[in-house]
Amino acid sequence: MRRQRIAFRDDIDAIEKQFLPNELLTGSTFYDALAAAAAEHPDKNAIVAIEPPNFLEPARVLTYREVIGAIERAASLFHDCAGGSPSVVAVMLPMLPEGLIAIWGAATSGIAIPLNPFLEFTSLARILNDAGCTTLVTMRGTIEEKCGGDIELIRKSVPTLKSVFFVDAPESPGDFTTAMDTYAGSGLTFERDLDPYRDAVLMPTGGTTGTPKLVRMSQFGQLTVTWNVGALMGPRPDGVVAHGMPNFHCGGSVSLGLRTLVFGQTLLTMTSQGYRNREVLENFWEIARHYRVTSLLATPTTAQTLFSLPASSDGHCIEDFHVGGSTVPTELVRAFHDRFGIWLRENWGMTEVHGTVTGHPNAGSEPRIGSAGTPLPFVRVRAVELDQMDRVVRECPPGERGALIIGGPMVSRGYLNQELNDEFFVTGMPDSQAWANTGDLGTVDEDGYVWVSGRAKDLIIRGGHNIDPREIESALDRHPAVHLVAAVGRPDAAKGELPVAFVQLEEGASVEPGELLTFCREHVQERAATPVEVIVLDRLPLTPVGKLAKPTLRTLATEREVRDQVSSVFPDGIGCEINVDNTALRPLVIVEIDDDAGDANESVRVLRERLANYEFDSDVRAGRLQS
Repeated sequence: MRRQRIAFRDDIDAIEKQFLPNELLTGSTFYDALAAAAAEHPDKNAIVAIEPPNFLEPARVLTYREVIGAIERAASLFHDCAGGSPSVVAVMLPMLPEGLIAIWGAATSGIAIPLNPFLEFTSLARILNDAGCTTLVTMRGTIEEKCGGDIELIRKSVPTLKSVFFVDAPESPGDFTTAMDTYAGSGLTFERDLDPYRDAVLMPTGGTTGTPKLVRMSQFGQLTVTWNVGALMGPRPDGVVAHGMPNFHCGGSVSLGLRTLVFGQTLLTMTSQGYRNREVLENFWEIARHYRVTSLLATPTTAQTLFSLPASSDGHCIEDFHVGGSTVPTELVRAFHDRFGIWLRENWGMTEVHGTVTGHPNAGSEPRIGSAGTPLPFVRVRAVELDQMDRVVRECPPGERGALIIGGPMVSRGYLNQELNDEFFVTGMPDSQAWANTGDLGTVDEDGYVWVSGRAKDLIIRGGHNIDPREIESALDRHPAVHLVAAVGRPDAAKGELPVAFVQLEEGASVEPGELLTFCREHVQERAATPVEVIVLDRLPLTPVGKLAKPTLRTLATEREVRDQVSSVFPDGIGCEINVDNTALRPLVIVEIDDDAGDANESVRVLRERLANYEFDSDVRAGRLQS
């Protein structure tokens, strides 16, 4: 393994001039790269897992020898379970060592599908069928939640499924460890497919409802990103990397899990829940000191929570604290450094390009605050103007905002569902290579640094006026009582959308929404961007990796608007249920009015006419509501 720290922007240019991506790695497959690390230091701690209540006493420790042996046993098991069919293994686990072992073993035998344990059953069955899944590795508790523990229901729903294993079922026929141990000492029992460019991982991207898109990831793509991230976030062999992002996300399994072990470091798994475990954050600095953590990657919300807690960071060894998943408030970057002496270094990427593709070189100096960093080795980022067919009309000059596209060897082959690729790939670049549409808007400055201004789909369009939600969020984030804020568009019959802001207050803080609205009017520069309402929630919804769940908030804003219309049409009140279906091409709002006798027919007609003026589809039904 070539260890080289990306300390300056010039280091990236030097790497590209001296090497090809495959020349930086010790192997072209996960197994080969991990086996090389295990051969170098077999008895070194590879994975250390902690759990409450005693975070300072490891719950699990696996050496490199144990990890590579477990990968061999898992791969052989999966290969045989497929029974001659292509091996496709779904891994639906919390952040346990078995999760990473199963993913890498599955990719060695065929294809791995890392899955979010919070997926709805219908989404789970759809993914397993689309991929032709042969084996599922999960927990009994997860299956209880999905379908009442009915394994046969899963088998009937997924005809290709031949085996189901549990990591929490010792001494049972479906115990994963027991099944693997039948291959102990055998090494790999089959001939591997050594093509590093084949589909090795189908990584879902999307939410827990509806059906996530499956990205076709290769071992070459993941390993290329792995080397870049290791060089960016600290390649030292004695590094200890805090692992708090889930393994079904490329941040957890690629930028943290795979890169740590490929570089021969120690992965400290911060409980099976990661940073979703509040106790981990409350005890973070004590954990970091005890295990001598040198590097971590987290979301801005995790960094914000750490900043809000009273604990002292004295005595830590952290050299690299990188944040990604969403943009970082500039005030937080400076305040975090003032308090803890650590610069938050923003990076940027997406599942469709195998993970992290930009970041801030670390020579100990202040990062370019507000930027997502510079493209890493072999990555190309451009801001362009696209036509309606996703063809590049022109490249934007430095500083001009456009659609951000990515080129380079880490661009994936797109989605398993080929119909989605027309929106993913752009055409018309001079090099005729594959370029990916990130869906982000932003600029690339004269030094090559990328500035992400928001998601194209996050724009609030008020009567044809494009509003960047970050202007609202930046203003409200300055209020001392505000902990988290997210601005979204609320449907409006006349304007299409109106901006609203959802806020979570600091613990113990109290402030009226009207005061926050006044504060916003004073600090939002653009009049049209001033929100029409500020809504205070006990907690803002987060995705499993800690991002603000804006789709959930958009749905909530839609429900609130529709409920206001119902109240207007029925001023004396009436029972109703409102559901928003986001699985179709356009959102569908279903309103069920409690009117079994048909007394409200005229009012129901008026409500239908009003909702027909919105940009969503609607279905208003009258009848007896089910209690």
